[in-house]
Amino acid sequence: MAPAASPASQEPMRCTACASGVLARQEVRSAFWQGDRLVVVEGIPALVCQSCGEQFYEDETAMKLDLMRGGSCATARAARTLTVPVFDFDAAKKETSEGSDGSQS
Repeated sequence: MAPAASPASQEPMRCTACASGVLARQEVRSAFWQGDRLVVVEGIPALVCQSCGEQFYEDETAMKLDLMRGGSCATARAARTLTVPVFDFDAAKKETSEGSDGSQS
């Protein structure tokens, strides 16, 4: 939930996560799993901390995202499709433990 603004003072809203950053309105991207499908949502209105990057959503935005997570993300309605690489954790771990000449460290 977004921090409450103080309309009387017109002071910038402060981040409740880091307590030092100023929040600015931005459009962000978020991703979630829907079954075995990764869904990316772009153009989400948010308040973003300019110091730590924490994102806050207005109640209406959060409810709409919850509805989307609940199943209203039909592939036919997607604005576009992304292709993402998938990595195997164990294979990546083995690669980092080997030296550049292929020997184990």
